[in-house]
Amino acid sequence: QGCGHTPPSDTPAPLESYLAPVDPPSADVTESRRQLLEESGRNTGFRGGKAERAWELRQALEGQIGRLNGLYDFRTLISREGWLPPVIDEAVDVAHITPRQIRTASHVYEIIVPERFVSNPPSWRTWLMAGLSSSGPDDAVSVTPENRVQKALWQAAVRQGWGEGRQSADQILEANFNRLTRDYRGMLMYSQLLRQGFITAPVVTDQQQTVTGDRQKLTTGDRVRSLKENAGFVPDKTQWHPVIRKVQP
Repeated sequence: QGCGHTPPSDTPAPLESYLAPVDPPSADVTESRRQLLEESGRNTGFRGGKAERAWELRQALEGQIGRLNGLYDFRTLISREGWLPPVIDEAVDVAHITPRQIRTASHVYEIIVPERFVSNPPSWRTWLMAGLSSSGPDDAVSVTPENRVQKALWQAAVRQGWGEGRQSADQILEANFNRLTRDYRGMLMYSQLLRQGFITAPVVTDQQQTVTGDRQKLTTGDRVRSLKENAGFVPDKTQWHPVIRKVQP
């Protein structure tokens, strides 16, 4: 009979089958391989999405320089000795309740960041730009897909990680804004409490020596300014000063 030639079933696969591998069904991707692909894709997407969103946020912040400089002007807060005020946290209408006791307070003040010397006034950038690096992931990926099925798994993981990375950048900026506002208001709060006598100013020592050094190194006009004692609250209310506020008509 004139039948066509059918190759035996055990014939080795030709070269073309190796150059273009047949896509196995999703079930043929081992669980360990699937986890590696999804983890790699998600991490890559997360870093890329976070970098993209961080760049967008940094650009938006730079476009608000004038407004932010006016809102957060630390130059007016630095003392003549060169220290930045402590950050005071204020809690209002605090209640502590136990089965046998209720304890309430109208105001609770706490020093959460001590005063410190600074060479230059800090900028809002120190707070808002923290954690918002716009550098993307490394070009080298630890795990890469080997066929279309694995590529689909990997791409889905990248897209998921990308969205999570962008969301992470938004959350970082929100936390940065909260910390900046807390610290700036806390420094202003120190000035208010100082006028009322609720808190003491730090004690600064100033030592000036004409010449210091040895045969290898000589320093003239040497001046050392140190924080001898940090600011602290005054629990004795007889030492407090009433502050009269003008009522706006």
